[in-house]
Amino acid sequence: MSKEKTLKQKLADLEALVTWFDSEDVDVEEAITKFDEGSKLADEIRDDLKTLENKITILKKRFDEAE
Repeated sequence: MSKEKTLKQKLADLEALVTWFDSEDVDVEEAITKFDEGSKLADEIRDDLKTLENKITILKKRFDEAE
């Protein structure tokens, strides 16, 4: 049973990919694979942030209505 990664873990994974690309020894074939991985991670992070934004908006609306 695989556990869903947290946003923090996904950001750390993406940072590790960026660091790998910044290294001097980049293999083109591996770079393609890592680029695809990074692209998928970026999409997941964007979705996670949108979900958080929606939750915050809902909470803010509830808070404003309670006043």
